[in-house]
Amino acid sequence: MQRIFLTGLSGAGKSTVGRRVATLLNWDFVDTDAVLAEQAGKTVGQTLTEYGEERFRQLESKALHSAAQHERVVIATGGGIVIAESNRTFMHEQGLVVYLRTETGTAWQRIQAHMHTEGQQAERPLLAGGDGQQRLRELLATRVGWYEETSASITTDGFTSEGVAQQVIVSALAHGQLLTDDSARISSNLRLTGAFSQAVIEWGGFCQLPEALQALGTRGRVFVVTDSSVGALYAEATRSLLAGAGLDPYIFTVPAGEGSKSFVCFQQIVDWLVEQRAERSELVLALGGGVVGDLVGFVASCYQRGVPLVQIPTTLLAQVDSAIGGKTGINHAHGKNLIGAFYQPGLIFVDPAVLLTLPERAYCEGWAEIVKYGVILDAELFAMLENRLLDLERRDADLLTQVVARCIRLKMDVVQGDERDGGLRNILNYGHTFGHALEATTEYGTWLHGEAVSIGMEVAGRLAVARGLISQDDLLRQRKLSQAIGLPIACPGVDGAAILVAMQHDKKVQAGRTRWILPTRIGQAQMYSDVPLEQVREAVAAVCQPQGVLR
Repeated sequence: MQRIFLTGLSGAGKSTVGRRVATLLNWDFVDTDAVLAEQAGKTVGQTLTEYGEERFRQLESKALHSAAQHERVVIATGGGIVIAESNRTFMHEQGLVVYLRTETGTAWQRIQAHMHTEGQQAERPLLAGGDGQQRLRELLATRVGWYEETSASITTDGFTSEGVAQQVIVSALAHGQLLTDDSARISSNLRLTGAFSQAVIEWGGFCQLPEALQALGTRGRVFVVTDSSVGALYAEATRSLLAGAGLDPYIFTVPAGEGSKSFVCFQQIVDWLVEQRAERSELVLALGGGVVGDLVGFVASCYQRGVPLVQIPTTLLAQVDSAIGGKTGINHAHGKNLIGAFYQPGLIFVDPAVLLTLPERAYCEGWAEIVKYGVILDAELFAMLENRLLDLERRDADLLTQVVARCIRLKMDVVQGDERDGGLRNILNYGHTFGHALEATTEYGTWLHGEAVSIGMEVAGRLAVARGLISQDDLLRQRKLSQAIGLPIACPGVDGAAILVAMQHDKKVQAGRTRWILPTRIGQAQMYSDVPLEQVREAVAAVCQPQGVLR
């Protein structure tokens, strides 16, 4: 039963939030007030005034039942719909009920703004006469107990409608509303000489995290590390899920951002584990994007010489790349990921539906790693992205699940043949030689990792054309796809000379020579260590030129 009912006072933002949630989920949206007005042939205010409250409530219940005829629907309910016990029971039987909790002062301001815009169409007879805000307080006092008979409660004060919509989606994930009977669970295994790693991918599967951990033999305490951005949305839901299954979650939060991949945060997490007397058999869980995954993975590899690790990647970039393959690490002032270890997670638990809560920029950057896979390994994947740009933009469930699972399998196949970057695995660094240098030069504060990699792929593509490895048309395909996704292909004004110096600290430098991953056609790449410095300078200068115009 994929239905979400939003309840709360008038002015709680149910319609605004509901429309946004429906858009993110690609579901229908229905407002019971709109249904009632259509069925009665009058505005809601007119219907209540002319028919009286008893008849109005009957019509309201009818509208609720009509709205619930839809599947995969978000329903914004009238403020008084919770008065009838039958309505409350019906909503709980038919889907997830989310109470949008709002202070009456905030609700009143929204109502006044709406009435000013809509005029008589927005009249609310129950608030008419005398002090409307006081009347709203009285209505809340009467109804609050009914509102709180709910599956989830979200405070809207101080949050944008986008932020509240994201919280509604997290509630839906935690309560299994996005998991269907025909949801496909895809499993990929990585078997290495000294380790076994399993990735489980399922749209809407977040609610099944406790079962997945228990299948590993997890009992008792679980040490969860997240960052401030991810934790604000997912920490409490994760805590409730684990505690509800009899596990004992402890949660530690680091600041969001690349700056947390540091010795300081590494030591803070280790100190916390020591203070909690975490034992060698107890699980450490990384809940977040690439920064959290790399940092926590490195902690897990070092604490008591290695403790069980589970990755729950919450960004597209982490789901398709950084959470897979066991690379962990922190940054150094002179370069990215210079301190780290290879340490495989026992489980990579992937729910592509969490990508619905990503900000647009963070969502877009993840596609750089996917374009990378297409260029170096999978021409069919590259063509799929070219042909399904609209589905990519709307975060289509089928496309995201397919792409994430496909990229995980691609990376696992590469890691299977070369766990420790001795040869084949180096091709996964396409775009990263320049990208890592750009991040370091700009002190990790300007470009997201995927954005830097995207510009790095432009540099590498230019080098490949200069060396006659690929055609100008192939480079143009890569460039057009990146731009269509919303990825940058230039960094105007950046100091190209500083980039060239920073690239000397890249991990692929050998005997003082930078080794480049260059495509030989769409779907295939090789490593080259004989790229003339003058060609590198020209390619770097092209993307760094102040006007940002590529020729």
